[in-house]
Amino acid sequence: MSVDLNLLDRVIADLQTLRGSLASESIAPADEPDQDDDLLDTATAASRFNIPIDTLRWLAREKGMGEKSGGRWLISALALRDYLKREKRE
Repeated sequence: MSVDLNLLDRVIADLQTLRGSLASESIAPADEPDQDDDLLDTATAASRFNIPIDTLRWLAREKGMGEKSGGRWLISALALRDYLKREKRE
């Protein structure tokens, strides 16, 4: 097997240059998550946080932790985590 080591060295150098330029272009994470990414349906939130669905609906409706979309309640995972932290401290 004949390998052109000079060609291989150039390809590796080009890849390292490309990697460096991509790393410098990386975007810093936003301070706050996108609201659409934060909202969970009540079944998913119930499973993830081990909270009854009725309680999640109540939190979304009465405590303003969610919104209704297409007849279903969606709850903010971030708001729910904050609420649970506060409840745990009390």
